[in-house]
Amino acid sequence: MKLHRWLVRCFVVTAVCSSLLSAQQDAPAQTLSVVPRLVNFAGKATDAQGKPITGIAGITFSIYQDQSEGAPLWMETQNIQADAKGNYTVELGATKPDGLPLDLFTSGEARWLGVTINGGQEQPRVLLLSVPYALKAADAQTLGGLPASAFVLAAPPTGTNDGESPAGGAVAVAPAAQVSPATSSDVTTTGGTANTIPMYTTATNIQNSILTQTGTTAVNVGGKLNLPAIAAATKTAGANSRPLDFVASVFNSTTVTAVPQTFQWQAEAVNNDKTTATGTLNLLYASGTGTPAETGLKLSSKGLFTFAAGQTFPGTGTGDGSVTSVATGLGLKGGPITKTGTLTIDTTVVPQLAAANTFTGNQTINGNLGVSGGVSASTISASVSSGATIVGTTGDPNNIAITGNASATGSGGSWGVLGTSYTSAGAGTVGLASGAQASGVYANNSGSGYGVYALSDSGVAVQGLTSSATGTGGSFLSYSTGDALFTYNQSGGYAAFLEGNVDVDGNLSKAGGSFKIDHPLDPANKYLYHSFVESPDMMNIYNGNVTTDAQGSAVVTLPEWFETLNRDFRYQLTVMGQFSQAIVASKVANHQFTIMTDKPNVEVSWQVTGIRQDAWANAHRIQVEVAKAPADRGLYLHPELFGAPREKSIALAHHPMMQKSLKQQAAKRQAAK
Repeated sequence: MKLHRWLVRCFVVTAVCSSLLSAQQDAPAQTLSVVPRLVNFAGKATDAQGKPITGIAGITFSIYQDQSEGAPLWMETQNIQADAKGNYTVELGATKPDGLPLDLFTSGEARWLGVTINGGQEQPRVLLLSVPYALKAADAQTLGGLPASAFVLAAPPTGTNDGESPAGGAVAVAPAAQVSPATSSDVTTTGGTANTIPMYTTATNIQNSILTQTGTTAVNVGGKLNLPAIAAATKTAGANSRPLDFVASVFNSTTVTAVPQTFQWQAEAVNNDKTTATGTLNLLYASGTGTPAETGLKLSSKGLFTFAAGQTFPGTGTGDGSVTSVATGLGLKGGPITKTGTLTIDTTVVPQLAAANTFTGNQTINGNLGVSGGVSASTISASVSSGATIVGTTGDPNNIAITGNASATGSGGSWGVLGTSYTSAGAGTVGLASGAQASGVYANNSGSGYGVYALSDSGVAVQGLTSSATGTGGSFLSYSTGDALFTYNQSGGYAAFLEGNVDVDGNLSKAGGSFKIDHPLDPANKYLYHSFVESPDMMNIYNGNVTTDAQGSAVVTLPEWFETLNRDFRYQLTVMGQFSQAIVASKVANHQFTIMTDKPNVEVSWQVTGIRQDAWANAHRIQVEVAKAPADRGLYLHPELFGAPREKSIALAHHPMMQKSLKQQAAKRQAAK
């Protein structure tokens, strides 16, 4: 290699010398040609599936010291024009003013070229062969790495008389201003990352910053974006932050021009040089070239908004959402009230409300009844034409909205709580609702307890029936991260038994799964179970059999939606009936792929798998490993499998009332022994 570089250098030096001789013969002075710092490179553009990329593509070329690791020593991005097969040719260094840097190749070490197409994964690196190292021949234009200008001769001696040398034959030295200055320091870098905006870490060093750029559409900040104060506050004046501007553009039909609309957020100083000094976040606005001015909308340091003058809110029609007047009549005093005031009950008019009272006889309440204490009566009945007969709510996580116990027995059964609604929009408490929109049970819980809680030692704890085509036997709704429906079975039976079709419009999580059918060989006496196929991916499986033709070829046709639904295909072929080789001759394209065998008329069993890429799957990818929530750490889905007590169950920890009931039931059974 040393001999090779020496020959190249000699060749270049000889060429340069020949050029100089020719220049002396042909013209008084000509500029020497510079060795071009460009290297031809030919490649093939393909996508992640190996398909050719045609037309214009963006390719990043990177030169490395090592074959597989390390940061790039040099990189550039070019737009290439690929032909129908993806082939292209470029000149490396074409986007740089000085082409490829010489110091890449002066060490004589190997250099590797990496290619990244359209921002994808970098292709395996390619070893650069000896041709690019001819760039070192450019040293023939220098001496010891310095240009010829660095070796300027001293100015000719100036004699005291015409045509004479200085006295004593001394040679005059050129003034300091004529000596070539020392070269400036080069800026170095320890290696950068693609799409990262660089920053100076010292006066002569560049490294990655926390800013990255996505194409030409976005700049991303990998840390906190600070908008500091314009200056430090003084005793006489505070200092606002640097503003954050959002600019829209609208077209003005009168001026026939685009007019910028600037909205500006700015932190501003308030009560400077006072004990109550603080700040606000203000919204400013300007149209056109004007300076943004205060809009009146601002947010205090305590999170309170101050609205612009004229701001109105929906309410009673006055625009500000306030009540303008409350009149008083029989039983109320303190009014009339406008804007604010206090209403009190005149107990001289309604003496029953002066103290605790006992009501006798049937009482009718045409409205809502709120009870803060207990209710004790032999019979409570309520009848309404619409709405809910009884609605129970609780804010205590350990209380129950409505509890009913039934101990009667008989052929007809009994209910702890029974309510019946015959209106289309009404709701009973538990019951037989015949209306199309009626509810058998309606209970609302605003805490972490239960809206409806039912427990049965035998029989049915809760039963819901509907005879409407659009009705629902039971409906459960959760507005939080809690469970809309929770069932628990501790006896080995089913927590839920569903007879009929089940539709789950969401993700189904389970510890295991199987199908269960009557045994094909003994359906009257046995069951047959098969486990589900599990995978960390949302994998689809397709298979079949095909026989190759006389040329050993067979085309497998798939559904038209195959590539739209799936990606990342995997293939498996099995030859049947004879020894033969089979390969996938062409991968899936246009919903088909081709199988080739080394013999004709060979039957092949094939299987293709793909990963779902439909809209729902892309939005709900399964995270394979997930840390338990802080409240669930130390608990288990199945504590009995790890030698832990039932109280360590995550399900029971989320439902303390169920755990409390289980303990009570266990105590009752223990006492009955």
